[in-house]
Amino acid sequence: MENRIEVLKSKLNSFDFDLMLNNPVTKCKHCSECDTVDEKIRNIPWFKIFCYQFVRNVQTVYEITQFSTEFRKKRCNTLIYWIHDKVTNFYKKNSVEMKNVDIISELLKLWKNINSTKYKGESYICQLPESQESPDLEDMKRKIVMSDYCEDYDTLKSLLTKRPGDNCSIYYDYFKDSLNKYEKIVKNCDENSFSISNCLRFCGKNDPDDLLNKSKCKLIEIWQDKEEYIEKEKCNALKDEAVAAVTCKSEEIKSTEFTFSDHRAIILILFSLWGIFLTFLFLYKMTPLRSWISNKQRKEKIIRDNFHEECDNESLDDDYEHIDRNIDNEGYNISYNSDWNSIR
Repeated sequence: MENRIEVLKSKLNSFDFDLMLNNPVTKCKHCSECDTVDEKIRNIPWFKIFCYQFVRNVQTVYEITQFSTEFRKKRCNTLIYWIHDKVTNFYKKNSVEMKNVDIISELLKLWKNINSTKYKGESYICQLPESQESPDLEDMKRKIVMSDYCEDYDTLKSLLTKRPGDNCSIYYDYFKDSLNKYEKIVKNCDENSFSISNCLRFCGKNDPDDLLNKSKCKLIEIWQDKEEYIEKEKCNALKDEAVAAVTCKSEEIKSTEFTFSDHRAIILILFSLWGIFLTFLFLYKMTPLRSWISNKQRKEKIIRDNFHEECDNESLDDDYEHIDRNIDNEGYNISYNSDWNSIR
């Protein structure tokens, strides 16, 4: 991105100027003039930075000595649009405190003062709007796009039709993007629509698409959404290198067949069995099956216990009957102790 900006800055004056408008201020001969604006805002940090940028930009417009009056006029219009766009679409949208001061009026007043005191003898003085009504920013933007396109057209035509260099894709991409913006505007182009006479010749005559077809910078679009391009020769060279780098090797392809001799199979089987066990345990606890099995086991235990008790009772009855029978049928076997009688 940085390389693209530097390349375009070095070749396209309109691009360089538009970029400069928002650059930080390093040198500024007339920045002290910002101390003359409304005291409510003169010391607010955001306004001081903005005012310094503005005064530096005015200075730059008058220092463009290599350009004709027509080009200076375009730069003045670009700077006027920059003021309105900056205040409306940046500061106001971000709810910056303005102390109920009309910022644009203050800057235009400051500009007039600089014109009358610092650049009174210049061959061209920027014509500032007298009306305080808010201009149509969209209309101003369309005029700036037309102006930049027309200014850059001949330069880009020369860069694209001569022998292509290292920055061919950058110029091609920029021109195509500018052309797309331009074509959207000129759909309703007529003599009353724009004050830029140099651009009107493209409305119905010369087809800028023809320049892309005649361009010696043959490009291939490599990313449509991002509008990225590569030179055709470089694309073919990269393609040849990629093909040459590919070598065919015959290698034994390892079988990916899953067998039970694989140690992973044992692990999977164990996990499967464990999962089956947990599933049955869950079903056992969470379904009526558990109650049914418990009841069945309880009944079996009761029946088994009753059976054992009956068996024990029958055994006791048999023993009692045998005892009684033995007592009745057998006599008493009592020994006679003679010593007992002698003692008596």
